[in-house]
Amino acid sequence: MNRDSLLVSTDRIQAHLANPADRLPGLVLVEITDGGNDGGGRAGRIPGAVRLDWSGDLQDPVRRDLVGPEAFAALLGRHGISPDDTLVFYSGNNNWWAAAGYWQFRLYGHRELRLLDGGRARWEAIGGELTTEAPRRPATEYPVPAGADESVRARRDDLLDHIGRRTLLDVRSIEEYLGHTNTPPGVPDDIGVRCGHALSAEHIPWHTAVHADGTFRDDDELRAAYGGLRTDVATVVYCRVGWRSAHSWFVLHELLGMKDVRNYDGAWREFGSLIGAPIVKGPQPWGPDPIPSVVPQRAAAASEVTARA
Repeated sequence: MNRDSLLVSTDRIQAHLANPADRLPGLVLVEITDGGNDGGGRAGRIPGAVRLDWSGDLQDPVRRDLVGPEAFAALLGRHGISPDDTLVFYSGNNNWWAAAGYWQFRLYGHRELRLLDGGRARWEAIGGELTTEAPRRPATEYPVPAGADESVRARRDDLLDHIGRRTLLDVRSIEEYLGHTNTPPGVPDDIGVRCGHALSAEHIPWHTAVHADGTFRDDDELRAAYGGLRTDVATVVYCRVGWRSAHSWFVLHELLGMKDVRNYDGAWREFGSLIGAPIVKGPQPWGPDPIPSVVPQRAAAASEVTARA
């Protein structure tokens, strides 16, 4: 784990902004919002920060998918971002959107990526400066990525393939995992999406990795929190939309260095809507190491549970 190459402290950004001689070369702050929502904090952005919207900029406006390589390159070019820039992502909402942005840029091959430790909430808590002025950055010619790195992305077939055979990690709230609701506390239910979790999925909520102020726990704490996960098999992480799971993907893949971890950005909105998907409610009854030979029986049982849900 090399936190210096993955996380940037709010103190470091304050120093970067306050003293031109202490500026970090090539650093670009990137705030990710969703539908214009910055997490409900004070108005404005960190001075100089480029603001990208998850649904308006990074998602295809028609298909529920990421924007393609051409649109991605055009977006970065319009905002004056070059492939050699070091991007420091932050957001409200506990850095969920920032982690999702980090993951998407990683998917498209941008090399130098960081998260602002603690995100927007931590910046506001220390009295960090905010401005309503958007930065003026000259446009660039950002090269079109050759493709997407699918080694960090899971599809629904991957999730199905992991059931009973590899590690599935559900990082939603305990209420969502147990099947009491299909959304986080305080969020209206997703109509048409069933409640429960994927058969054989383990549960470690995303917030296990952070302190109350949103900053990441130290190395030993993270290793203790996730030490029960198998590292000899591939891992797929999922949540409701793909934000919280991107946060957990960052912890497992980037901070803890687990090699084969993928974020399922189709998420529960997709899997919970599939006809016949092996979904169960309640606590996991079979432990963290399912036996492959009993998967067909579990899938049949899950179908019965789903039919009654």
